[in-house]
Amino acid sequence: MFFKLLTSIKLKKLGATSVSIFGVIWLFLEPAGLLLPEWFKWGWWGYGGLIFLSLLIAIALNFPRFSVFRSLSSPNATIEIKIGDLFDEPGHLVIGTNDVFDTELGEVIKPSSVQGQFLTGVYHGDQKRLDAEIDIALEPFKADKKREPNKKKGKFWRYPIGTTLVLGSPDRRFFLNAYGFIGNDLKVKATADDIWYSLSCLWEKVRLKGHGLEVTIPIIGSDLARTNLPRMTLMKLIVISFIAASKKDFVTKKLTVVIHPKDLDSVDLYALEDFLDSTCF
Repeated sequence: MFFKLLTSIKLKKLGATSVSIFGVIWLFLEPAGLLLPEWFKWGWWGYGGLIFLSLLIAIALNFPRFSVFRSLSSPNATIEIKIGDLFDEPGHLVIGTNDVFDTELGEVIKPSSVQGQFLTGVYHGDQKRLDAEIDIALEPFKADKKREPNKKKGKFWRYPIGTTLVLGSPDRRFFLNAYGFIGNDLKVKATADDIWYSLSCLWEKVRLKGHGLEVTIPIIGSDLARTNLPRMTLMKLIVISFIAASKKDFVTKKLTVVIHPKDLDSVDLYALEDFLDSTCF
């Protein structure tokens, strides 16, 4: 994982930083050279060393990191983007799901997906228990459900995109957020509008049930969901929607967006840091 981070440093960014540092150092050395010329008779070796020093400082400034974070001035909240495992994080977790809240592992739900790991890791593979808790949480939404007669595997009662269920205890909530439509071919599809609306519903539920505790969310809409949106775009959607919801009313003291190590090739932490600088205020 560290090697992936190391190679993620863009040569263009590294070159631009080293040139800037060289320019700053030279800005101070040139006047000193006029006043004390006998001290600055370096020759080519001296200039080469100066270039090397600038490069070393540039590498140090752009050294691979495992997380970036910024604070919102109003309300008092923090956004962190980090590399890690969703289920290792403390506090509340967001679990993206389809519009029928499928739980059956195998062809319907991939064991390696977040939903699959949720069932095996949190519920220890007890699908009946998870289904029972989901059914109880769905009671307030029964009037909105629609039967899907053509779905042959998994569940067949559809709920509106954005439906968000709350499982777990007050100090460890699991927010199951329906962001995508699962077709009869068992493929989940979601548009940018679906993602945005489901996130808006999610933050409202977190505001009501999260008690201000920190919340961690994966890059929902990636992997098996056919959103046609790159992970960088999905992450920006998550951050912008959270900021918009927080400016409306306090949601949580901290949002953590987790990037799984396998997704490092498709994200740029430095670009995301710049994005946070431009959006967090």
